[in-house]
Amino acid sequence: MAGEYFVSWPNRITVLRILLVTPFILLLLDAKESWAYRYGALALIVLLGVGDAVDGILARRTGKVTRIGSVLDPLADYALMISALVTMTFPGILSDDPEVRLPRWVTVILVSRAVFLLVGMGVVYLLSGFFQGLPSATGKAATVMQFVTLAAMCAAPDFLAISPHLTWWCLYSIWGVTVALGVASWLGYIRTGSRLLTAWGQHK
Repeated sequence: MAGEYFVSWPNRITVLRILLVTPFILLLLDAKESWAYRYGALALIVLLGVGDAVDGILARRTGKVTRIGSVLDPLADYALMISALVTMTFPGILSDDPEVRLPRWVTVILVSRAVFLLVGMGVVYLLSGFFQGLPSATGKAATVMQFVTLAAMCAAPDFLAISPHLTWWCLYSIWGVTVALGVASWLGYIRTGSRLLTAWGQHK
């Protein structure tokens, strides 16, 4: 039965999301060479975002919400986000213009959040034996906005050529909302983790 749940469609989609991170980064590394690479990366972002939503919906509707699935799902998100955010921070990746990149403050905050949550999940598991993703509305919104950020950065060079002032305004707005949601969800996960550890301590 456990094996059947592991190879269920929701988990297959999640594993596929993890495997698609590598081709996405390879496309991203050649993004400035051709619009085809950038929009190929953009297409993968859309596909990965849809996959992120579909695997969760399928798991809930088919009653196959599994422990391994609840762990693999955030790992798939963090593998993509950490690698993509770091790559997009380097100048000259998306465009010959070194200014067309993700600001360091966005990357530092979002990557720190991801690493903290991964380490936090490990600590909670080691101390309490609880090993499962803890999705929240704010966390889901933060994930959606991170996908929007990646997609916007892939398309940014073309929009900057058409309307630079409006494009920069949109980019900063997207970055600000993404970081705000990321920090808010970060604080929420800290509270949730603290409650879990407190409950574990009381029943120890």
